[in-house]
Amino acid sequence: MRFRRVARSALASTLIAATGLVAAVAPARAADTSTVLQGVKFVKDIAAANGRLFISASNQIVVTDESGTTVGAVTGLAEPHGLAVTPDGSRLYAALNASNEIVEIDTTALTVTRRFDLTAYPYPAYVSLAGNRLWVGHGPTNSWSGGVVGLDLSAATPEPVRIASGLYGPPKIAAGGSTVVAGNNGSSPADLFVYDVSTTPATLRGVLDGHDNNFMYLKDITITADGSRAITAFDSPYRYDIWDTASMTRVGAYGEEPTFVGYPNAVALSADGTRVIGTRSSRDRIELAGPRIGVYDAATTTKLHNADNPAGQVVEGALTFSGTDAFTVLFDMSTGRYTLWRLRGATLAPSSVAVTAPGTGTALVPLTVTGRLTLSDGSAPGAQPLVVTRRHPDGTGAALAPVTTAADGTFSLTDTPPVGGTVGYEVLWDGNSAFRWNQGTATVEVARQPATVSLTGPTTANLARNLRFSGTLTTPGRALTPGTSLTVYRTLNGDETTMVILPAVFPASDGTFRFTDTPGAPGSYTYTARWDGDATFLPARADHIVVVK
Repeated sequence: MRFRRVARSALASTLIAATGLVAAVAPARAADTSTVLQGVKFVKDIAAANGRLFISASNQIVVTDESGTTVGAVTGLAEPHGLAVTPDGSRLYAALNASNEIVEIDTTALTVTRRFDLTAYPYPAYVSLAGNRLWVGHGPTNSWSGGVVGLDLSAATPEPVRIASGLYGPPKIAAGGSTVVAGNNGSSPADLFVYDVSTTPATLRGVLDGHDNNFMYLKDITITADGSRAITAFDSPYRYDIWDTASMTRVGAYGEEPTFVGYPNAVALSADGTRVIGTRSSRDRIELAGPRIGVYDAATTTKLHNADNPAGQVVEGALTFSGTDAFTVLFDMSTGRYTLWRLRGATLAPSSVAVTAPGTGTALVPLTVTGRLTLSDGSAPGAQPLVVTRRHPDGTGAALAPVTTAADGTFSLTDTPPVGGTVGYEVLWDGNSAFRWNQGTATVEVARQPATVSLTGPTTANLARNLRFSGTLTTPGRALTPGTSLTVYRTLNGDETTMVILPAVFPASDGTFRFTDTPGAPGSYTYTARWDGDATFLPARADHIVVVK
């Protein structure tokens, strides 16, 4: 939502004088959050475990809490790339691209507990965990020497077992049950390979040809826990396809939009298998045509939520769930800055908040805003507290008194806008354990109040006389803001080319003012007292004619 801009300092003064409100408004608890990752560079992946987030970056894995506050780090790692965490959250596995290793990390102590040497299978980049086996996509980029190996983590010193070789680069992989899906990375078109790993050696179940399927640059893969369905994110087609890994056929898709909204670049499946989240990016710093994130019902493919964040592009493949929330990392090319983006309640059912306001209003005159909270299952919300914020034309805001819905979700509030311009009303519901938070907005075009200036003084005078004038600036319904000033000037015979600006006049608190002047030459003079108005009141002026003999 955009608002017209007025001078922030002038508006702030008006608000304080008119209402005593503080302009700044803290974000509501339920809203999605963004946290800049200070000093973090070269982010490759993100994983979640036990309320912590693990971000592979440069030569370390940065650890934050779910608010984005750094709580630790695993340092001394040679270019960590892909991450995978055990279902109980106790162990994290990271591919160290520069030292040809996989490391096992205790997620509580933040210490490396084991190292697995992959010198014979260099440049590990992507990992996926299924049961006791960790699958690793490795190889130099653009080399046709990439491959996939597996490690049996139940062994004290697991020996790598190769299941694929000769791929274009380090393949992106997803493992579930007895299925491993690997895709050529960096090539266009990109082929997709499906392996049955229930026996050793593994069996190539089939290949999805990139030419036949218009697979342009593979960005990410995820898979169901039993391995029966894989979900892919390619640059093209512009959706997240669902593949039956037994029949090797496409059985559906998420994010099929009527128009192009962006290039898919990450996809993830919630731990309970009920939600799919997909992200999109643009190219060459071009603004996205649609929102960066979509959340879908895994069974029906229905889109549940959209969310956007202008803090940057989603890092390719950097997407994870933690409880009911989802997390990703954004990269701003212009600043080199990374931001952690948290989508609160991403897995919850949707809600909506509709807000209706009158199209027009007048500053200092009460108006009524109405609306309704609706839950996606059609049930009555009952009495639910709502957070209400008024947004002013310069973007500042003021917290209004909370509102509670009626049993059917309807609500009403009355407010007196203190300023003119485009005034917005944001109504936010915090959500609950079953439904995601939501916020509705409505705007009102608020007219400024009229002000008046009166000016009296002599109508005739002798040349040498010191002329005295008085007047009143009236702003109905509001006391004058301290420091209010009037511009005063005189013109000869109404000709503004003869204008003489007199010293500024500062009215008293009741609006009255006085000034004196000696013209110095005969003629018909027009004296003008002008107030330029403020965020609440329109400009006003008064003229008075004096004939000097």
